[in-house]
Amino acid sequence: MCEGQIEELRHTYNVARPLESYLSSISGKTASLYSTAARIGGLVSKFDRGLVNALTAYGEAFGMVFQIVDDVLDLSATDAQLGKPSGHDMVEGVYTLPVLYTLANGGVPASELADVLGKPLNVAERDKALSIVRSNGGIEAAIELAEMYVEAAEEACQDLPNTAATVALRFAPNALLASVR
Repeated sequence: MCEGQIEELRHTYNVARPLESYLSSISGKTASLYSTAARIGGLVSKFDRGLVNALTAYGEAFGMVFQIVDDVLDLSATDAQLGKPSGHDMVEGVYTLPVLYTLANGGVPASELADVLGKPLNVAERDKALSIVRSNGGIEAAIELAEMYVEAAEEACQDLPNTAATVALRFAPNALLASVR
């Protein structure tokens, strides 16, 4: 988890942050937390190695979905919906997946966004950046990647016994994703 946080801090205010850095950071932070919890649950339950590995894979994929959805909500929800100012990560110089995708799309919107970012933002700059990210495909592209991790979580569940708990595990990542669709 510390390595994931350090990776994030290394790229604070970096408009050229590579996508791989973002994915490595959330894998090291959020996804590792979920995968470790799922793995420990399997070990404590004395499951065989195959089931423990399936739970670990599920936790990793679920953690990726969780963090991408959280990052999408930070940029797509209103201040009132969040109970805090939207775009907080961006204001703090943490450029998450929707921002990175918007920057990668190129063109005038990407240039305008890059011009605003790279430093702490005031409210007007935050609002301009939010408007650009919300209207130029970054959020939709992030949701598409989250869908791939939902599929990975579902695939990991195929190796689990057909129980009520497994049904709940299959449901959880889709429920998360539904909050941003």
